[in-house]
Amino acid sequence: MTARLRGERGSVSVLFCSVVLTAGVLVTALVDAGATIQAANRADTASAEAARAAAIAVGPVPAGGSQDTRLAVAAASTYLSQIGARGSVRVEGPGLVQVTVTITDSTPLLGLPVEQTRSHSAQLEVGLVDGEPVR
Repeated sequence: MTARLRGERGSVSVLFCSVVLTAGVLVTALVDAGATIQAANRADTASAEAARAAAIAVGPVPAGGSQDTRLAVAAASTYLSQIGARGSVRVEGPGLVQVTVTITDSTPLLGLPVEQTRSHSAQLEVGLVDGEPVR
């Protein structure tokens, strides 16, 4: 009986090591996936808020034409620079502004780069009558 037990010595250690290794890989993957989701949420929120800032900047009494366009783009760009996000602001048409934001981060455990891009549009209820490009 003791000869049989000696032959199985260490088999639990191999099983334990494989379980710990698998659990470590799963935890790392979940934590790093969470960082990707957080970056996507931050990009989504930033683009929505910048689009809202563009719509509010025109105000209840529009100046009209390219003046409103400049105000909208400046407000969205200022918001993005204040939060430290990269993005672009486009006036797409009559009263329509689209903001695209890219957030770059790194995962906490592996340090892999994560980049998420999201876009939001806002319809400007006042001003911006012909959607001319900003120069």
